[in-house]
Amino acid sequence: MYKGEEMSEFIDRLKQVFQPPPPPMGFRPKSTDDTRPKIQLVAHVRNYPQSQIENLAADAIITSELKPVKTDILQGLWMDKGNLEKVDKAIESGADFVVLPSSGVILPADKKIGKILQINSSVTDVLLRTINDLPLDAVLIDEDNENDGSVTWQKLMLYRRFTGMLTKPVLATISSAVTAAELQLMWEARVSGVIIDIKSASDTAALENLRNLINGLKYPSLKKQEKVMPILPQAASKTEKLEEPDEDDDDD
Repeated sequence: MYKGEEMSEFIDRLKQVFQPPPPPMGFRPKSTDDTRPKIQLVAHVRNYPQSQIENLAADAIITSELKPVKTDILQGLWMDKGNLEKVDKAIESGADFVVLPSSGVILPADKKIGKILQINSSVTDVLLRTINDLPLDAVLIDEDNENDGSVTWQKLMLYRRFTGMLTKPVLATISSAVTAAELQLMWEARVSGVIIDIKSASDTAALENLRNLINGLKYPSLKKQEKVMPILPQAASKTEKLEEPDEDDDDD
């Protein structure tokens, strides 16, 4: 399977989500946004019939126990502890990527599989920046949802915090009730992929609906520049007492 410049075709797609179309060669017409992948849709499969996985309307699927399935959908493995032996078996079974817990064991950099790190949303900015220097390919935000999974303003701020500090693609979990407007805002916040739980065959209708919503989204502008806020010197507070000159320094 061709995987571009990456060890993982899925990671390659996540990066292409925010890359401009390639320049035309020769007399070929100029490339359009239609050649770029849209925000990626991932199905986290739980207790789902293996025989029906190939029919899921997703760009990739994640399972806890990877088994060879005849499907063109990219497959990943959701790890609990990052067991190296289990990763090797996943690679042999055709897994394209793995989701690793931040508390799990470290995978060698030469493991030919995409590595997505699951980190808690409460991680400090200092630790968040260090991820850029680690042999990892993408990040999944673990939000510890206490609500119904809907997209809120606070979540959008969270997404922008992660995507603004990381040089790697960022993924987030969503509920089946997400709207097209919310997906559009997530994409504009530079979220490269979204993950939804699929617990039964009845969830396939929700997945199909999400597929249609994503297909109808507009590509975010790649020309938007971040506003640079000038740093102005702060004036002394009115309540701050001015220091009086020392009488010993006065000339006689």
